Amino acid sequence: MTGYIIDDSVLVAGLTGAGKEHHHRELSRLLHGAIDGGPALDAPALCLTTAAEVRPAIVGHVADLVAAAPPGAIDICGLSRTGFLDALRAFHPGLSWPAIHAAVHALATGLPVLTTEPERYVRLGINSLRL
Repeated sequence: MTGYIIDDSVLVAGLTGAGKEHHHRELSRLLHGAIDGGPALDAPALCLTTAAEVRPAIVGHVADLVAAAPPGAIDICGLSRTGFLDALRAFHPGLSWPAIHAAVHALATGLPVLTTEPERYVRLGINSLRL
């Protein structure tokens, strides 16, 4: 299975007034692509929660997308205690919880993280791509 993890920076940039037109277009393209059978998208729940702090309506919008999409096209993934979580917290205590959640999911799945801040993921052993 191919896909991407979309972190909080992508959700904020793509779904609020905080981002540039490029961010809005690219996230829209990715969401429509996932719905139409393209690469799946995973949004870690802590990333969605952080984006909802900026714009609470994001939660309803993303829930509508998940409900309308084919199964597995767009997923909101939870946070579980794993060795990856323990290691990231121990060795990167300054990393935010949303970034840790995205990185834990990337380590578990092998999927790259789409972000507007790839420097957050330097030295974590994951592939990050700038949106």
